[in-house]
Amino acid sequence: MTSPESYLHPVQVWIRAAEDAGSGFNRMLLAICAHREAWRAEAARMCVRTLEAFGAAYGMDREVLVIRAAGRINVLGTHIDHRGGSVNPVAVNHMWLVVAPRDDDLVTAANVEPEAFAPEWFRISEGLPQGKKIDDWDSWCYAEFEKRKGDPSITWSNYIRAAVLYLQNLCTQADGSMAPRFRGMDMVFYGNIPRAVGLSSSSALVVATAEAVVRINTLAIDHSVLVTHCGYAEWYVGTRGGNCDHAAILFAQPNAIVHITTFPCCVESILIPEGYSLVLANSLSAAKKQAGARSAFNSRIAAYIFGFLLIQKQFPEYADRLEHLRDVNPDRLGVSEGRIYQILKSLPESAGRREILELLPDREQKLLRVFRSHDEPPGGYPIRKTCLYGVAECIRSDMVPECLRREDMRRFGELMNASHDGDRVVKHVAGRQMPIDSSYPDQRLHALIHAVESGDPAAVEQARLWRQPGGYSVSIPEVDALADIALATPGVVGAGLVGAGMGGCIVAAVESGQVHRLIGNLAEQYYGPRHLPVAAEEVTPVGGLHTFSL
Repeated sequence: MTSPESYLHPVQVWIRAAEDAGSGFNRMLLAICAHREAWRAEAARMCVRTLEAFGAAYGMDREVLVIRAAGRINVLGTHIDHRGGSVNPVAVNHMWLVVAPRDDDLVTAANVEPEAFAPEWFRISEGLPQGKKIDDWDSWCYAEFEKRKGDPSITWSNYIRAAVLYLQNLCTQADGSMAPRFRGMDMVFYGNIPRAVGLSSSSALVVATAEAVVRINTLAIDHSVLVTHCGYAEWYVGTRGGNCDHAAILFAQPNAIVHITTFPCCVESILIPEGYSLVLANSLSAAKKQAGARSAFNSRIAAYIFGFLLIQKQFPEYADRLEHLRDVNPDRLGVSEGRIYQILKSLPESAGRREILELLPDREQKLLRVFRSHDEPPGGYPIRKTCLYGVAECIRSDMVPECLRREDMRRFGELMNASHDGDRVVKHVAGRQMPIDSSYPDQRLHALIHAVESGDPAAVEQARLWRQPGGYSVSIPEVDALADIALATPGVVGAGLVGAGMGGCIVAAVESGQVHRLIGNLAEQYYGPRHLPVAAEEVTPVGGLHTFSL
């Protein structure tokens, strides 16, 4: 890792570089911004504002690092990165971090918008157990989360603590000695990533902080490894997601969709075909990771875990090939799609905790660990339809690179639509809102098995695994309304939920010539009747994480 002194310069020096449109700083920023001059100028102004806020608080002569992260839109591959599935995101917007090392272990965190993010601070040594290394990060995070519940003094800094404490524990010996003992930091953040709408503003905090820790403490951690650490680190805030949001922020490229696989992490960038654009539409219904929403997110992940454990138990002949849910796949197992449906049919449609414990008596300790991250769903865990969604979404996501390379946007749109149908709770038909039945009783799976084994090409095609939505079911009626308005607009090939669900945004893939028509339809049919400001815009992918040098 390059010495941090290569990146440390006085605040006033950085301000001059950011204000000089011809500087190396701005040439790099222009490339990150997909060579959109207006975007570069706005990003540079945001950077200057962050630097000025830092200088006002800590002094213009203080030597600082300047780090830029981004939000992300996951176009396809939703809810599966923690099951080994791949994702297909683009990066959008900016989050700036100006950070200076300290000579003690105090971490201070401030924001250019203190009315939204009050200053918070913590000491690294006080955030970790004394005299020992944390061996079970999951259990420790759970216990710490329970302690912090209801503490109004710790809010947004949880994401900063997550990165700092995880990495410091990683650099802690069994006897509790820290090697190295991290330096504290004074940090000022500022960004324009919309919050609580599924664009990973929180993960951007984690990634930017982790990058600062690595640079300031000269840690030999490559980004391909750091992405895994960021995923585990974020468990500190109470969720149990994967690391593909962090990978998107680290590896995104301008004008491209980035295909990211995990276990191990591999990245491939594919340009969006000429003549097509992405439009992001915000439902203006926030998806906060608090209380009931967090519990709902974690209960879906639990359904994945229980289903996969049952598959491993009931089909020992595949044990050596079943590491993740993504492996319940015809190619991986060397079986037909009909066999995959038979495997899924072996799962209960739903099951409560008592039944799950009875079905998996030898996994009791693991089950109890999973139970504690959320409340038991009133109707039981929807295991079968959730696992079908995950199996099919893993296949859909892996089809994306070939679709983009062949410029087959019709198929790309079909993949998006099938994915969103798995998240739907309603469909809007002729002005009426119709509930979705996403269940998969035995007879429905029997019909799919019969179709794929029928030899009738049309029937086989309609019964393909990738076409099955399954039932993850974390959308809301407002998000479904946006998707339906988009899909009724000429030129739109696909539309679907962005993020973890329970609110937030959709992304639509549309012929570039129809972008204004799409935004107009959304304004007229969604935002206008609800007396909401229009929150739909064309987005062009930008670059991901970057630590600037002069």
